[in-house]
Amino acid sequence: QATHKAGGVHPDEQEVFARPDWQQRLSARGVEQAKIAREWIEKELGGAASFDLRYVSSFLRARETAAHIGGPEVTGWRKDDRIVERNWGVYGKASPEERERLFALTTLQKQIDPLNAGLDGGEALLSGVLLRERDFLDTLHREAAGKRVIAVTHGEFMWTARYDLERMSPEQWQELDNDDSQRIKNCAVLHYSRINPDDPTDIRKPMKWMRIVYPDDVAGSPSSGEWQEIPDRKMSSGADLLEEVDQFPRLIGD
Repeated sequence: QATHKAGGVHPDEQEVFARPDWQQRLSARGVEQAKIAREWIEKELGGAASFDLRYVSSFLRARETAAHIGGPEVTGWRKDDRIVERNWGVYGKASPEERERLFALTTLQKQIDPLNAGLDGGEALLSGVLLRERDFLDTLHREAAGKRVIAVTHGEFMWTARYDLERMSPEQWQELDNDDSQRIKNCAVLHYSRINPDDPTDIRKPMKWMRIVYPDDVAGSPSSGEWQEIPDRKMSSGADLLEEVDQFPRLIGD
């Protein structure tokens, strides 16, 4: 996709697309952002070395990011295939123009229902990425209870994790997905905590607070990078359920 973002085709497009996605490297700008992220993590979180467990996607650009975030002296990174980027299939190899021509229905479904839309030869977020994310969290529940964990992963995985960790409904996730101010940019940090940032004696289970920070633009981060309280999971009555579904009128009458 990066070969089309600037409007036009990059001269090295074919060489880039001939390489598997897991082998793609960071750009020079990506390396710079990773180094800025390291400074923020060291200042705000005590550095990558302070975490009890360190996970990294097996994709090369994630490994490269982890190396810059932790520095060459930090050891113990665990490569994990469950936290890799979403598989975009052949759809991800196509230019915007080719998508309109070859994958018109997929493009339409991705616009209408991005949470459930499957990509040609690739994954849907709910039926694909979410299953990997939940399996990864199950491991953390078993092996990392009470520990601090850092995971270097990818945007679509992080976006799906928000749906799960923040206990969203599909319509809540859709609303956030349509909000440009909530974008997960390159080297964004998603920070979740059970500890109240205003009262360290207040510890909750499950996680109750989160923030998103762009280390290279903290002021421009969602909610200016400030902590947000995650609402409790809503328990619904039958009346609540009917009110929710009535937001979407029937399209076919009796």
